[in-house]
Amino acid sequence: MLLADGRTLAFTDAGAPDGFPIFYFHGAPGSRLDGAGMEDEFAAAGVRVLSADRPGYGGSSPSPHRSMADWPREVAALADHLNIDRFAVMGLSSGGPYVAACAALLGDRVVAAAPIAGVTDMGWSSAYDEFPDDDEKTIMQLADEDKALAWCEDRYGADGARFFDYPMELSPPDTALITDEAFMAAIMPTFAEAFRPGVGGFAQDIIVQGRAWPFDVANITCEMRVYHGEQDTLCPVSHGRHTAEMIEGSTLVVFPEHGHISMITEIPRIVTDLRDVL
Repeated sequence: MLLADGRTLAFTDAGAPDGFPIFYFHGAPGSRLDGAGMEDEFAAAGVRVLSADRPGYGGSSPSPHRSMADWPREVAALADHLNIDRFAVMGLSSGGPYVAACAALLGDRVVAAAPIAGVTDMGWSSAYDEFPDDDEKTIMQLADEDKALAWCEDRYGADGARFFDYPMELSPPDTALITDEAFMAAIMPTFAEAFRPGVGGFAQDIIVQGRAWPFDVANITCEMRVYHGEQDTLCPVSHGRHTAEMIEGSTLVVFPEHGHISMITEIPRIVTDLRDVL
């Protein structure tokens, strides 16, 4: 769809066409294809899952110098385009902060919200204490988008082709999952689509993630359920705990058996939880 400023917002629409609408925000890198392969589960749960590429990823136009607070306006525009009034929001990993942004800035249009293995407010004084010393941490601490883009192009190539050349320290549940050929076949297209326009969307996304949240979580009044894996080595469970603590009335659900990537397998359950809020 075309946004008011002429940019394109690419999205997918999966599940039950008349089902409870849930907007899903992908990780980083990621794209609107994150939920590929779950369409049958969404339909069976009676939910309609809408997933849009954030700016610079996949089919969505770049938005230079954007803020996390800009995303709720794009979500609202997509909802209006689809004649959806009220809805839930959920987001994985780097998509988690955008869940809080929409819950804080879209008022009663958001009826329920769920960060999944989500990064918390990086303005928190302890945000980096348990965060792994990896590329993501390095990028978040760079000064601006231009420096982040230059760093990512040097590290991964302008097309992001070298992104997976650098191994990550994974938990046992995540290590086991990435040896599953069917799982990897379902998830790899989202990464390919994320980097299709180049590495710029990812570089900007991580810079934006590294800033303090530009909205007031005290404005969040909807049902907020924070899901996190106890064994998460990529985004520590302390982030999920902090998000739940800072948002009044939140429910924290910790999965002892999960890491970071393996939380993806809980998405069908989580969409059912969100559906049942109404």
